Amino acid sequence: MRVKICGITKLEQGQAIAQMGATALGFICVPTSPRYITAEKIRNIVVQLPKNIDKIGVFVNPEIDFLSEIIIQTQLTSIQLHGDESPEFCHQLRQSIPDNIEIIKAFRIKSLQDLTIVNSYDNYVDTLLLDAYHPDKLG
Repeated sequence: MRVKICGITKLEQGQAIAQMGATALGFICVPTSPRYITAEKIRNIVVQLPKNIDKIGVFVNPEIDFLSEIIIQTQLTSIQLHGDESPEFCHQLRQSIPDNIEIIKAFRIKSLQDLTIVNSYDNYVDTLLLDAYHPDKLG
């Protein structure tokens, strides 16, 4: 089972959560979030975490070039997309980043009808994340 704890901002948090058995740690890369963390701080934490922990950057409507650069800077193992990224965007992203980087696409689900779009991402992302809907908040 995969257990991800998101919103890591300090090394001590990441280490303690990893010791408790989490398999993945999430870093919020959205400047407007109260849990935002810079690429430099992410890297300083990531390099001191156990190798077997997934290190996931959480983004909203990023540019592909920015993602490519942040992967190199931070040594993230996964990219989680929480915005309005299209299947085409995910396809371009998949072609632009190393194959070993996991792409997670989050969907805000308000009704069963919202699930119809999910299948169009199958060929471009590694993991689908279904999230609760809130009209004013992501994640």
